[in-house]
Amino acid sequence: MIELKRKLIHFTGLTVPIMYIYFGRDITLSFLIIILAVFIIFESVRLDARLREEIKKALKLYIRIEDFERVIEEITRAHERGRIGAHIYFVIGALFVVWFAPEFSVGVISVAVISDTLASLIGRFGRLRFKNKSFEGFLAYFISALLILNYLNYPMPYIISLAGALVEFLRIPPDDNFSCQVAMSITAIILKSLPLQF
Repeated sequence: MIELKRKLIHFTGLTVPIMYIYFGRDITLSFLIIILAVFIIFESVRLDARLREEIKKALKLYIRIEDFERVIEEITRAHERGRIGAHIYFVIGALFVVWFAPEFSVGVISVAVISDTLASLIGRFGRLRFKNKSFEGFLAYFISALLILNYLNYPMPYIISLAGALVEFLRIPPDDNFSCQVAMSITAIILKSLPLQF
């Protein structure tokens, strides 16, 4: 149930490609910069217990910050408790894609949301495992990414999909929410520059 909540929140990342489609690159970049700034402020509060207590004292007459804290703690994975959350990496990755590979923004960011979600949910039931990742999750990522990128007429979508799936499966640092987007966008740029596409 908690993982489902996490993934429902993760799906809000689809606002980025939707915004790109309707408002273009510049407004999407501005939106991502604002969101990143807000996330960094909240993340600073989350990671600094003393600062959090001071804010709680200051706001106790107005809101019950404990309720907000409980929700955050519930959806935060154990390895994120003492470090930067995945949402920060996702936004930085999306900024990278929109800035350096805008023509691939819609597909790459959609894959980072949809395929990552499917890989996580299906991977939980996978039997063929490698370092806490499952082959079934890898396939879910690859196939869903291939369908999305093929629908959007990306060059050699199976190679871009494989790049994203491998990065997610191998957990390439610093975080797959960042690394997958970067790997797919760089792969797409390279493939687009090739004289032959097959």
